[in-house]
Amino acid sequence: MPLPQVRKIRDEEERQLVIKAAIDDNDNMVYPTHLVEKNGDIVGGWSLGVLPLVLAWSKSDGINAKESLILRNNLSSIMNDRSPNPFVIACNDSSPYISYMKKFGYDPIWKTNLFISKWKNTY
Repeated sequence: MPLPQVRKIRDEEERQLVIKAAIDDNDNMVYPTHLVEKNGDIVGGWSLGVLPLVLAWSKSDGINAKESLILRNNLSSIMNDRSPNPFVIACNDSSPYISYMKKFGYDPIWKTNLFISKWKNTY
């Protein structure tokens, strides 16, 4: 039985196939860079390093609404300078910002949890 193989996506048609396969599987794949194949079928996709991830913290009683908007504009300026791609920003369900994220121009991707690896590259 062949094992799944990972390879870089070659063109826009393959990219769209990965996106469609994820949607058909009731999932989401934003900006895939690699596809996972098994027996000639797309069985997965990876998005590696395409979308910058923003993790931000603001003290709950340390920043008012106007200051938050100023900081949001600063963040947008910095991210526009760093990458032509959109960016992902994490927001906890308990954050006072969660109800404003769509109003600020952010679209939810999907309900998920974020994890961080405990290892570093050693080469």
